[in-house]
Amino acid sequence: MKIVLATSNKDKVREIKEILGENIKIYTTKDYNVDNFEVEEDGETLKENAYKKAKTLYDILKVPTLADDTGLFVKSLDLRPGVYSHRYAGDNPTYKDNRDKLLDELKNCESRDAYFKTTVCFIDDKGKDCYFDGQINGEISKKEYGDKDFGYDQIFKVKELDKTFGQMTDEEKNLYSHRSLALEKFKKFLLKEEFNEDIGNKWYSWRLSFYSEFYKKKSCRFYDTRWRLYQWCL
Repeated sequence: MKIVLATSNKDKVREIKEILGENIKIYTTKDYNVDNFEVEEDGETLKENAYKKAKTLYDILKVPTLADDTGLFVKSLDLRPGVYSHRYAGDNPTYKDNRDKLLDELKNCESRDAYFKTTVCFIDDKGKDCYFDGQINGEISKKEYGDKDFGYDQIFKVKELDKTFGQMTDEEKNLYSHRSLALEKFKKFLLKEEFNEDIGNKWYSWRLSFYSEFYKKKSCRFYDTRWRLYQWCL
């Protein structure tokens, strides 16, 4: 199965490919000559934004598509930046612009508890949409730590590890991150779907073969029954 990612964010593409592994074939919009793929993320929830991105690309290519939307929710800021995390500091901000704004808003706050949440939307070849969520709790550090300049990674600390995502190796982050948790659920779903499809195809072939032979036997008295059974397996 070919799955196309509905994003032009190179960091996100790299991370998703690493999490899903080599057994799942992932393609980008550039592989399909769709350059500068952008969708206005104006939904009120992560689910709405993820669906809009996946559906927009599906309508263009008519192949299975995968999209996600991620938000950082800070409890003392009434769950801001939330769905506006990507553009928290205005139009076309850098990662650092967003981090600086958030740190400035929290400079007088004692409580820095927060959580990251990702919602993944997968649209299959028939246009059916499915969703998978991942969430991890943590806190916002008082300054940046680490050298991984991706989103809010340098200021989101996982309490159990006492380090930010920005301080972790890629392998370490992919064991704990919100995106990884959501994509692991997607992987299990995909493997289950492929298994069921394989079993279904084998069962269908066996029924077709069995009842075809059954119908051919002239010695059988129940012609109408044989015909109905044969039709049923088609």
